[in-house]
Amino acid sequence: MKYPWANTFLLLLLTVESLAGVLGLVSGSPDKAAFILIHRVAGWGILAVLSWKVVNVRRSLRLRRAGSTRVASLALLVVLVLTLTSGFVWSITGPYQVWRLSGVSWHIYIGVALTPLLIWHAARLTAGLPPSFWADRRTFIRFAGVVGVALLLWRVSEAALAAGDLPGARRRFTGSYAVPDGRGNSFPQTSWLNDNPAPVSTDSWRVKVHGAVEREFSKGYDDLIEGAAMSATLDCTGGWNTTRVWHGIRVADLLDEAGPVAEAASVTFTSVTGYYRRFSMKEAGSYLLATHVGDELLSHGHGYPLRLVAPGKRGFEWVKWVTDIRVNRTSKWWQPPLPLQ
Repeated sequence: MKYPWANTFLLLLLTVESLAGVLGLVSGSPDKAAFILIHRVAGWGILAVLSWKVVNVRRSLRLRRAGSTRVASLALLVVLVLTLTSGFVWSITGPYQVWRLSGVSWHIYIGVALTPLLIWHAARLTAGLPPSFWADRRTFIRFAGVVGVALLLWRVSEAALAAGDLPGARRRFTGSYAVPDGRGNSFPQTSWLNDNPAPVSTDSWRVKVHGAVEREFSKGYDDLIEGAAMSATLDCTGGWNTTRVWHGIRVADLLDEAGPVAEAASVTFTSVTGYYRRFSMKEAGSYLLATHVGDELLSHGHGYPLRLVAPGKRGFEWVKWVTDIRVNRTSKWWQPPLPLQ
């Protein structure tokens, strides 16, 4: 193998790329934008290392190896290039769709499936390196050089986007693009996985507030139509965002009425489908439960009769069709970072 360090660097960069990507998915506020930036820089670093990795692949293909192994290695490389390309094209040329999925969705789905295989592949090829390799000054200098090149490519690309006034220059820090200006419900309807219930009838629907509180109660739809309003940006992991004025009732008002006990640590909002997300008491108290968006009643696809509005969180945390609010004595961290249903 002519450049054995290329596999090592790929292993490190892929690990960083994966972790930063996952953390970026759950980062909806500018103070956590560093995760997305690290993800972008690592992507440029992987691209730089591929120039040496391709040489290794070409040399290995000339050797007499099992056909299935050669095909698998080549397939991994091709799919990695496609994954990187989908991300770069999205970041430069703007939003696009393939088979009804956004380009960034393809980037995420393929990356989630491919990254464990690539890490295993790179780790397997790295395992035979002597311990002295890791302490070698040349290894450190090479890796520092790769990081420097990655940072330079990232900065140059961002400057080029701005200078050329390309769509990528107008993406949000999360990588999403603003939907065209519209009113009320005129923005995409999306749900996490297959979270798509039948329309909810408010004749029998009620939202329950319970758990670690002094007073448990439930309210009907008419009890929730109040004058509270909030302007907030809904940022979907599918690659779009929209800023709207939402109307409804403040979560803080419901919590004040319920009277959380001293040990209360988090609040869980649960959908009619069983889908849920959990937040700290401080976070939940700053949120709104919306019945209207703009001047319009929420549509079913956007969460009628009641949707959580959680500024600074990604769209999958804005629970739709809310039917249950539970105050917990346990931390908000007692949930998976990404929903499992």
